[in-house]
Amino acid sequence: MRLDPEEQIIAAALDQAELDDANERGVAARIEFRPEGHAKVTFTISREFVETARALDWTTGKLVAEAIGIAIPST
Repeated sequence: MRLDPEEQIIAAALDQAELDDANERGVAARIEFRPEGHAKVTFTISREFVETARALDWTTGKLVAEAIGIAIPST
């Protein structure tokens, strides 16, 4: 799907905000509800968080689980 120039500016701003959030918190998450009825969830994980996970020898599953826990804290 091709975005018009205004949509491209909005998308770029959202992407930058997501990166800023990931750099501040370690992880950012975005959920998009699609017209087809499904949702797309995207996690952005900071380089620092990935390096920490590597240093701790985490599996991919552990990294994803920790990222979800940070992005969506329990109440």
